[in-house]
Amino acid sequence: MGVGLREFRRDTPEMTAEAEGAARARLVAAMRAEREGREGGEKGALGGLERGGRGGRVGRKAGLGRGGGSSVVRLGVRVAVAAGVAVLVGAGIVLVRGGPAMVPAANVRELGERAAEAAESTPAPVAGTGKWLYIKQLQAPAAEGSHGFGRDLGKRMTWEQWTSSDGKQVAWYQPDGKLLVQGTSPGVSAAELSERPVTPEEMIKRVESALQASRVGAIVDVDHGPPTTEEEELFQAISQLMSEQSLGPEVRAALFRALPTIPGVSMTRDVADADGRKGVAFSYAGSWARSDLILDATDYRFLGTYGVTLKDQTFEYADVGKVFVKAGTPLNWTAQLETQVVDRAGLKP
Repeated sequence: MGVGLREFRRDTPEMTAEAEGAARARLVAAMRAEREGREGGEKGALGGLERGGRGGRVGRKAGLGRGGGSSVVRLGVRVAVAAGVAVLVGAGIVLVRGGPAMVPAANVRELGERAAEAAESTPAPVAGTGKWLYIKQLQAPAAEGSHGFGRDLGKRMTWEQWTSSDGKQVAWYQPDGKLLVQGTSPGVSAAELSERPVTPEEMIKRVESALQASRVGAIVDVDHGPPTTEEEELFQAISQLMSEQSLGPEVRAALFRALPTIPGVSMTRDVADADGRKGVAFSYAGSWARSDLILDATDYRFLGTYGVTLKDQTFEYADVGKVFVKAGTPLNWTAQLETQVVDRAGLKP
C-alpha cells in the first residue's frame, strides 16, 4: 500500500487533447443519461433499451434520454461510471477507462458524428431578422511583403467584424475609423439553412446553390494560379458559415455530418489555433494548400482556422506581377474569442 499518485501515473502515457475530450464527453453523456433516467421515472425503460439497438449502448439512442429508466438501468449506469472513471487529481483530468471513449476519433466520419451530437445538445442563439453577429478573433497578421499570401506567426492582432443575419453582408472598422460594409460569400442565411428538411444532404445542396449564385458576375483577380475545386470551395464555405454565422444546433449538427461526405476532407489531430488552444480539425488538402477547421477536443465547439501551402506556387496579378509563394507558408491562423448577437453592424456587446 502507500503507492502515491505520481508512482501510479508513472507509466501512463500523456493524453492527447482529443482523447481527453472524448473521455470527458462520454462521462458527461453517461451522467446525463443517469440523471434523465432518474427524473423520467420507471416507465418504458426496458422497451427503450430494446429499441435502442447497437449493442445496448447507453445514451439517447438506447432509450435513456428523455424516456426514463428502471432502477436496474440507473444502477447499471452508476456502476459503469464509477467503475470506468479514474480521477487524476494532479492533472485535473477525468478518464473513462475500458470503453471506446479512451480512443480518439478513428476517422473523419466519427469526428463528424461526435461533433454533431455535441452540437445537438448545446444551445446556440440565432440572430433574428435585421440582427448582426459580432465576432472577435485573434489572428496572425499578414507578413510584410507577402502580398496577402503569408502570415507572421510571431505576432497577433485582434480582429472584430459583424455578419448580417441573412449571411449576405460583412462589416468591419477600417484604420480611419469608418465602418465598411460589403457583400460576402456564400451568402446563405441561418434561416435558409434551417428550413426543413435539415439533413447533411440538404446542407450540401443549399451551400452549393449559394456558391453557384455568388459566382455570377464575380471578378477574378488572379490571372494565373492553381484551380480551385468545387470540393475545396464547398469546404471553405462551410468553414466560413461555422465561424461567421449564428447557426442553431440542428443546422450546425447537419453541417458537421456533411463535412465528412465531401471528397478530400480528412481529420488532423493536435492542431493549435492562434490562441494556442489544441484541438482536432476537419482538413481539406487541395492542389497546393491545406485548410483546417479546428474544433475543441472536449466539447467540439469551433475554435479557429489554419491554412498552409503544401507546395511552391507562383501567382500572377495584373497590378503587382508574379508572386512566388513557398511551400509551408501559413495562409491564415485564427482563434475565435467571442461572438454575440447585436442590433446593428459596428455595435459591440
